Amino acid sequence: MKLVAVNGSPRKAGNTSLMLKEIVALAEKKGIETKYFDLADMHISDCKGCQNCKTNQACVQKDDMTSIVEAMQASDFVLLGSPVYMGDETGLMKCVADRLYCLLAEGDGPGNYKTRLAPGKKVMLLMTCGDPNGDKLYNYILVRYFRLLIKLLEFEDLHSFIIGGVNPNADVRKMNQAKEAMKEADRYLTV
Repeated sequence: MKLVAVNGSPRKAGNTSLMLKEIVALAEKKGIETKYFDLADMHISDCKGCQNCKTNQACVQKDDMTSIVEAMQASDFVLLGSPVYMGDETGLMKCVADRLYCLLAEGDGPGNYKTRLAPGKKVMLLMTCGDPNGDKLYNYILVRYFRLLIKLLEFEDLHSFIIGGVNPNADVRKMNQAKEAMKEADRYLTV
């Protein structure tokens, strides 16, 4: 089994990173092979909307997104994490989400797509935010990612969490919502 984790926070030692690394460590304890990407260290350009990927099955851009796509294609689990900045995921994570367009092939008719991912993959989405009610306030992000990850890319299962009330100077792992997310991740990553 393989897990790929993508940290969309520019703070490589921040709360989102702490949570992702806890889940990665949990996966490794279960014997799952892991790969971890810090988007802050990578060069990933915006999607150009050129549509090359629809006929050539790959993005025309040769940047660090290629290694993320390859790792996702080879994985069984995908773990995406981002803090909420200004009411949405970070620009780093949004750029990755946009570039996942290359994993969609033309379907049978306009606006219909089929995934280029093998069936049976699972995905987890972990968001952190400062607002104590962030899990309710920013639920629309989870709805948007559900559409992207389940409806379009056809992941088999999605577990998503928004941990609200996160203070940048505190350890998120001590928060009740984070503890619940870790319990759920433990159950989810059962091999």
